[in-house]
Amino acid sequence: MFDIELVLPFSLGIVTAINPCGFAMLPTWLGYFIGKDTADSQARPEQVLRGLVISLTLTTTFVGVFGFLGFLISHLVNEETIARKTPWITVILGALLIPYGFSLLLKKNQKKFLLFDRRGPKSNEIFSVIGFGISYAIVSVGCSAPLFLLQISGSFSRQGIFEGTIIFLTYALGLGAVVTVSTLSLALARGGLVRNLRKTLPYVDLIGAISLLIGGAYLFIYGIYEIRTLNSPGVGANQIVEKINELQSHLTIWVSEVGGLEIGLALWLIVLTFIIWGLNPAFTGIAKKVLRLSFFGIWFFIEGVLYKGTLIIKPIVYLVLKWPERVTHWFEKPKRWAVPLEILFSSLLLLIVFLSCVALYREKKK
Repeated sequence: MFDIELVLPFSLGIVTAINPCGFAMLPTWLGYFIGKDTADSQARPEQVLRGLVISLTLTTTFVGVFGFLGFLISHLVNEETIARKTPWITVILGALLIPYGFSLLLKKNQKKFLLFDRRGPKSNEIFSVIGFGISYAIVSVGCSAPLFLLQISGSFSRQGIFEGTIIFLTYALGLGAVVTVSTLSLALARGGLVRNLRKTLPYVDLIGAISLLIGGAYLFIYGIYEIRTLNSPGVGANQIVEKINELQSHLTIWVSEVGGLEIGLALWLIVLTFIIWGLNPAFTGIAKKVLRLSFFGIWFFIEGVLYKGTLIIKPIVYLVLKWPERVTHWFEKPKRWAVPLEILFSSLLLLIVFLSCVALYREKKK
């Protein structure tokens, strides 16, 4: 069905998105994106296209930076030199994100942070996304570059330009799957909240600001920890970094056990669903019917024929049915690695439901 050699780079791409060095960058990116005030009033197709463009831009920038670092390490500098410089960038980035998060929280002086400009897509939003992508990649160098250089960048010399390019693009697809499905989910969720439940907007912005503050604080702490470790290898462990590394390690094991290819395909199938659903209002007549038939055909082939419902449908049903049991484990096994993620997911879901009910109640009361 698939060349087995492509499974590893695909899985590495997914794992790279949640690497321990840049662990805070993905939620920080989502916090930045959800806190933006652009395109909220646009129609659904425009929001989907915007979310897709900036997701692919972020992914392309990240992979491009890694490719450039691979070239530098191969021809100009050694890996140790880069490893010693990047922690300082992590500290600086964290130090910038903290006041930026406060600026969003207080709605003041946002224009001072040019790297993360909040202006609309018709101005320089793409440059802002590129800046974030560069930051994400540099922060991730310490953890992800060695595997990237060995498995991805090294494939060009081992297997040639054509095969190396395919492996490189497969790696990008794995990384892009995580970034794109996360960004499109927020784009559609925020757009729906703003258009239909405008009173929830301040709470949405609050979540974005808090995400940036937490992400910036972690990056600052992790950068300091990396610098101390490089200068004094025997330095004691940082409890915060240790817990995050443990969580990320469990996520990596989970990706390996479930299968990086399966997770990636499921994510891209969800992305396709978002795109088709989002673009549907822009089509009419025969074009709309062709779009829908193509969508159901792809779903039937991948989910039905290839995986017989085990890719998305059965796991979701199993997750919903088992959720009450998982909640009881929060008290019986509070140290289980998935507990923080499950609590976060449940809290966000309950928050959305609560805010939606409050907004609807106020609308009816008027």
